[in-house]
Amino acid sequence: MPDPLVLPRSPRRRGAVARSDTWWGRAFVRSFEELALDAADLVTARSLARSGRFGAIVVLEAMASAVLDPASEQPLMTQLKVERLDAAGWTTFAREAARESGFTAALEVGSLPVDLVEHADEAGVELLPGASDLDSACECDGWAQPCVHALALLYLLAWHVDRDPYVLLLLRGRTREHLLAEVHELAAGTLSPGAAERDEARRRAAQVLALAQDSPTGHGLADAAVAAYDEAVARLL
Repeated sequence: MPDPLVLPRSPRRRGAVARSDTWWGRAFVRSFEELALDAADLVTARSLARSGRFGAIVVLEAMASAVLDPASEQPLMTQLKVERLDAAGWTTFAREAARESGFTAALEVGSLPVDLVEHADEAGVELLPGASDLDSACECDGWAQPCVHALALLYLLAWHVDRDPYVLLLLRGRTREHLLAEVHELAAGTLSPGAAERDEARRRAAQVLALAQDSPTGHGLADAAVAAYDEAVARLL
């Protein structure tokens, strides 16, 4: 199983996580701001995201989590789940990326060409998640989701997505290494039919075994870890 991506907490300063400079960062923000039931929740969430009260963000394939006030007596875990693109969808995206050397070069340096995403969209693959692709859970037990804590986590993620689009791709279920390997194989013509699907099946089987060997136990915040573990296994099967 790939190691989780651990993102440091964002800088604690005014405006640090409230803006996005890239088109993909802005698109990600639009996708989750549509979920807020009250505009005031967005204001509160942005303030919370800038407060420095969240610990590091842990990102797995199609999942992310962070703890609010981790050093306090009552830490609070918030989780995000993102609909994963399947192997066929990723192969289609990789094929579009392999068609033009400029797309491949951009991906290698950590950029996400808008033309590439548009071509993939025309081919039936929507890389950017829509509001329906996002789900959240929080230990605050708020009746409405996403709560302000989940929205704050999303703003923090947007700050990292803006600086590295591979955070977004990981949230959609693909690591940088896996995607670039498939792009290069397609560009070189060495990827055999069905190879991506077979590799995906082997990868998922290995992840299930790895998860089984390291399943969480305990109480309190560990309950959230158990829930995340169960969800991860369910997604892989």
